[in-house]
Amino acid sequence: MRWVMACLGIGAVCLQAWHLTRIDRFVLDQYLSFFTIQSNLLAAFVLAVEAAGGLGLSSRRRDSLRGALVLYLGITGVVYAVLLARLPMVKQIVHPWADMVLHYGMPIWILVDWLISPPASKISFRRALKWLIYPLTYLFLTLLRGAWTDWYPYPFLNPNSPGGWPSVAIVCTVITLAATLSIWGILYMGRLRNGWGSA
Repeated sequence: MRWVMACLGIGAVCLQAWHLTRIDRFVLDQYLSFFTIQSNLLAAFVLAVEAAGGLGLSSRRRDSLRGALVLYLGITGVVYAVLLARLPMVKQIVHPWADMVLHYGMPIWILVDWLISPPASKISFRRALKWLIYPLTYLFLTLLRGAWTDWYPYPFLNPNSPGGWPSVAIVCTVITLAATLSIWGILYMGRLRNGWGSA
């Protein structure tokens, strides 16, 4: 099933790229700048590694990667559903099938995979906080690039939109706090599935 989902994720990324090309909206560097695309490609890679038996990576490292993916795909799905899905500008550029896979299917499957096959060893909350490094780095580089090119992958990151920088700061702070709480929830679910309780 991991092979299937890895191929499905890559297929959806390619289908969305083809769709944007067809409507003359595809720009490679901009396309790869979307958190949705990055997180789904990372998920497909990790699922393939798991399906291939780990490829020499320790179970401890693989468990941490899988936990991080639950967080990243969770951010992808929730932020899309709450802030983006109903925007006309988004509906104009997303392919319906790719949309379902990238924003709903993959996030749900990554969570199910975590519950079906929980981590073999305990992951401390302190160590799991390192999962935030990637999304925070993504945020910093996106804002930096946006200031340079005047292009932002998401409207809620654009300080030129109504609300300006205060709006961007509020949204980013809320997402960061929610992500931090989500880490605790992800670890807790993994521990319950392994019979470790909340310890």
